[in-house]
Parts: sequence; C-alpha cells; structure tokens
Amino acid sequence: MAAAPEQRSFETALSSTLEDLDLGFSLKHEQIEALKSFILKKDVFAALPTGYGKSLIYQLAPVVAKRMGLSENPLVVIVSPLVALMEDQVKEASKLGLTAMQLGVHTLKDIREANCQLIFGSPEAWLMQSKWSEMLSTKAFRDNLLGIVVDEVHLIYKWGKADKGNKAFRECFAKLGELRSIVKRGTPILALTATADLDSRAIIQNQLHFEDATQVTISPNRKNIRFGLIKVSSHSFDCLDWIVRELKERDTNMFQVIIYCRTLTAVGRVFCYLKAELGEDCWADKDPQRRAENLRIGMFHSHTLPQNKRRILDSFGGDGPCRVVVATSALGMGLNFPKISHVVMYGVPEDMEAILQEAGRAGRDGSLSHAVIYRLNLNTNVDEGLRTLLKNSSKSCFRKALFSHFENNVESVEPGHLCCTYCHSVCSCTSAGCDMAVPTYEQAPLEVSAPVQIREVTEDQKDLIQNLLHNYKLSLIPETHLYTNSTYCTGFSDELINSVLEHCTEIFDLNFIMNNLPVFSKKHAQEILRIFFEVFEDFKFTELDFPPDDFVVPDPNYMGYFDEDTEGNVLSRCSSLESGLSALSTDSQNN
Repeated sequence: MAAAPEQRSFETALSSTLEDLDLGFSLKHEQIEALKSFILKKDVFAALPTGYGKSLIYQLAPVVAKRMGLSENPLVVIVSPLVALMEDQVKEASKLGLTAMQLGVHTLKDIREANCQLIFGSPEAWLMQSKWSEMLSTKAFRDNLLGIVVDEVHLIYKWGKADKGNKAFRECFAKLGELRSIVKRGTPILALTATADLDSRAIIQNQLHFEDATQVTISPNRKNIRFGLIKVSSHSFDCLDWIVRELKERDTNMFQVIIYCRTLTAVGRVFCYLKAELGEDCWADKDPQRRAENLRIGMFHSHTLPQNKRRILDSFGGDGPCRVVVATSALGMGLNFPKISHVVMYGVPEDMEAILQEAGRAGRDGSLSHAVIYRLNLNTNVDEGLRTLLKNSSKSCFRKALFSHFENNVESVEPGHLCCTYCHSVCSCTSAGCDMAVPTYEQAPLEVSAPVQIREVTEDQKDLIQNLLHNYKLSLIPETHLYTNSTYCTGFSDELINSVLEHCTEIFDLNFIMNNLPVFSKKHAQEILRIFFEVFEDFKFTELDFPPDDFVVPDPNYMGYFDEDTEGNVLSRCSSLESGLSALSTDSQNN
C-alpha cells in the first residue's frame, strides 16, 4: 500500500511532462513500466526491439523525477559503447530541451556548471579515468544521481569477456558492476538491449549484481522484416549487382541500404566493387566534379574519418544523397535510421544476436523491409547454434528457428512470402500456389559450377605465375610517390594474387576468374588469363577489347579526404588526389 502515493505522484508527473513536451505520440506500456521502476529505485532489465524507443526511457527520467520532487537537479549517467552513438543521443536529448553532455567532449567544469541532466561516457571513461569516477563519488553527484543506464548491455559478455584464449575486446564492459561501489547504495541500474537471448539475460543481471529486478521484455520478432538466406560463391560479388542496377535506375530516389561485412578488408572490397560497377553513377546526378558530398555510396567502420562518418549519418538520418553504406557493425548500434529498406549481411554474422542487431536496422518506420544474409562460407567465428540453424534453413522456417532462442512459441509470418526464403518457397497464398515473385536479391547466382577442366601445376609453375602477377601489379603503379595503399591505386591486391595461386589448377577462362576471384576489372582478369596461357598453353586465348572505364580507380578522395584544408579554402576545389597535390603546389609557389 505504501507504493500507492508514489504511483500516483509518478503518473501525475509523467502526464504533465508528456503534455509539455508534446511528442506527438503516446508512450508504450513497456516504456512506462521501465521508467516507473527506474525512478522508484528498482533495477530494470529491458529487452525491447530495435526502434522501440529505449532511449526515451532515460531521457524522460530526470524531468519526471524533478516534478515528483525526488531531487532538485536529478541527473542520469549513461554508459554507452560508441562515440557516434553518444553524439547522436546528445543531439536527440537537446531536441527535447534536455541538457546532455559527453565525457571527453565536455570538461568537468562544463558539467558542474551546466546542471546537466544526462551525462554520456564509455565504460573505459567511467571506470579507468579517475577524474570521472571521482566526480561520481562527490556528494553533489551522489545526492542528485537518479540512476545509471547501461545501453547495449549485451556487450557485457560479447565485448567484455575473453573467448577461446583471445583477450577481451573491451574488458571494462565486464566490470560495469563496479560502478555500484562508487555511487550511493541503492542507486538503480537500467539495462537496455534489443538482442540478449534467453540464456544471456541471466549472465547480464549477474554481472550487474541485480536483485529482484523489474523485467520488461517484448518480442524482438518484427514481422515487417522479411528474411532472406542465400548461399553464394566465396569472393563473388554478383549477388550485389541488383544494388548497382537499382542505384543506376533510381538515382537519389533509391531506397536506403546497409551492407554489413565481417571484416575491414571485406568492407573495402565490396565498396571498390560497387564503385567500379557504378562508374560516374557513383555520384548523384553524375556530378562531374565528383564531390564527396554527392557520393551515393559510402564506407563506415572504426577507421573512417569523423567528417566522413558525419556525412553518412546525416544522409541516412534524412534524405541525403548517400543511399548505400558498406559497413562493419560499428554502424547502427543504437542509432535511429527510420528509412532503411534493406539490410544485406555479406557473410554470416558470428551469432544469432548479431543477426538480430543488424536485421533490426531495417524497417523502423513499420514499412515492409528486408534482411538478407549472403552465406559465403561457414567461418570458424560462427557459433555452433548458428551453424545448426543455417544447415536446417532449407528445410524449415528461418524466422522460427532464429527467434526461438529469444522467446517461446514463435510463429511464421503469413502469407509465407512475407516471412523468409523457405516459407516463400512453400507459400500457398492463392489457390494456384503463390503469385508473389521472388525478391530481386534472391535471384543472384546461387553457386558457380565446378570447372570442367583440371590441370596439374608444379611448384616451379606456381612460382613463375606468382612472379608474373607481381610484375603486372608493379606495372600498374605510377612512377610517383604513393600517398595511399597500392591496392587502392591499382585495384590489384595481394589477396587476389594469393587467390589466383589457390585456384591455379582450375583457371581456363575469363568467367571463372570473374566469378570466383576477388577481381574488380575485366582487364585485370584478362591479364591473369594471358599469364596462364603463356605458362600452360592448354587453352585458346582470345584478346578482348574493354572500354577504358571498365575499372574506376578507387581514388583516396572518395570519402572527401581532400575536400578542404585546415583553413577551409584551397582544397575545397579539388576532386582528386592529383588535383589536390597540384593545388597545394601552386598555392605554395604563390606564397
């Protein structure tokens, strides 16, 4: 009975807060339950789908708490994994009229003087940098601290734990429970995630020392997302050609696509392939100056320059020219892109939670969207549960198999063509079967047939091929100092050379090279074939003429590295590395 006055006080404060903010929508039941428990000093574990509005829970907390009279200046500490995510959340909070700050961007003095309501920081900042942990332990912060939020809490065991003899990626995630020893006893923790499976939830709550926590969960199974699973040849990019066609036809009216890759190398290869295939269509309206701000494709990973990340985030957050992004998992975690139509996973993610995280970027506006996995191979980083799921994917509903690890009693979506690849194949939505065409992304070649011929290759012949390939690569490099990696200047990588040697018993024609090796240019493929003809002379070689723009060199300015100098003038005119260096030289002479 004692909780009844607090309940009424909370409801009154929340109602007046929502009326003043005029959000234009009502809070969902789960958001209200999580917010109420957090404000009333209870630990909360909230597993809510991507796009559900998890951040709004902690954004509202200090405002509601102040109206309840719980503190004069209530504040919430948010532990966040990525800088891009923190920057985005600070901007979102400011739109609601909240004062939000970020450790490392704002100083201790800034935070103290601003009476801020939300403070964002990484696990490393809160635990390893004494000035921030000491700030938490001061009387002013202890008295006003409403609670701690751990965003993307599944990273506690994904990034914080060592695995198979490897060092933990970010060990501080596993130590977040130590924050309880710094703050006032009884300070609640709100744990937020979209993808923790049934087994992992207990691990998270144990790490954070939860006792009698409020559980707020909802199914992550968003039925507006259709799942596709297609097996393709390793090193083949043909499965992505539908994206090239759509970009050429639609220009800036193209829907938004994220292509997730497993490694930085794969990100670079896929980006270069798309750029080579698009040619001048890589830029909006075929921009003759090839300005970075008009690029329709982009790359996003941990080493992308901040200004280039911002271009992509701004474009995807609105209606900018960039329509396709090739990325690692660094893109999207906690960010709100409502208009993503297709998520492509080029290669199998490491586990089922990763599939949910990446697929969950699609269809946040509620429209029919697609998550497609191109299964290149089963690498050693794929966990056993996912291996089993993939092996059975041609025999049963992929959706049911996937989501059964996150909830009980999962059902397929009806009609079947809206569910997954398997359900589409057995769909009988009409008396004559299913009249819905297979999506374009599933019409890619499934497997490249085995070569008709096989030759024996000696070690001496292998050495000769390797030397000839290296000589050819050297002939492509201009006789000037390189300001970037030779692969980016030539499109001819050491990985390609190794792949040629691996398949040297099978190479007899151009099609095999283009379909099975990481080659971006038909001219390069023809030169490889010429070398094999000169070494073996066991097939007919015909010289073919290719247009000069068959391979568009992936120049280093594609993400705007030479857009401007530190004073924002000379290089704003430059559209390539060569013109950038020329402008610098001219400017130097003039001075």
